[in-house]
Amino acid sequence: MQDNIFEQFRQAGEDLVRLGLTSSHGGNMSIRHQGRILITTHFAMMGRLVPGDVLEIPLREEPDRITSDASHDAPLHQLIYKFTPAVAVVHAHPAHAVALSLKHEVIAPQDLEGSVFLREIPVVTTLEEASRVPQVLQTHVAMMVRGHGSYAVGRTLVEALAYTSALGLSCEVAYLASRLGEPTGEP
Repeated sequence: MQDNIFEQFRQAGEDLVRLGLTSSHGGNMSIRHQGRILITTHFAMMGRLVPGDVLEIPLREEPDRITSDASHDAPLHQLIYKFTPAVAVVHAHPAHAVALSLKHEVIAPQDLEGSVFLREIPVVTTLEEASRVPQVLQTHVAMMVRGHGSYAVGRTLVEALAYTSALGLSCEVAYLASRLGEPTGEP
């Protein structure tokens, strides 16, 4: 793997943890590269990735034939690449987004950035995860799996990270706004 490609993974993983978008060993990332997938390993420490934490797997091989140390989400990443034009996928666990996914079928960002970049954030149930995530990501740049985490796609890891960050902020704003209650008209 080229050093500049690993550096993209390293920086995106560091940013995911630094921004509080996932736990130290949570989430995963991948890119479509030269007819294959480069993906983080299962239980990689996202904020401190080393070159061995990024593996190359087949793009088209049957998901159940992958026996490497790749993320357990590798089959889902394959499906996303099969059914979308995505070049990068970031899966994270933004806390406010996970919380809101427990109560909503669709999360509608209330902040300007979220409403422009994300429009809406569909939520699918865990049972629907494998079959619906690629379908939803055909028309959305990010989505949630109820009580689990987000998936965002982009042309680069930086772009998928940007959508993940916007999703996290939008959900935090929506949560905080819901805690304010109804306006009273008083200062």
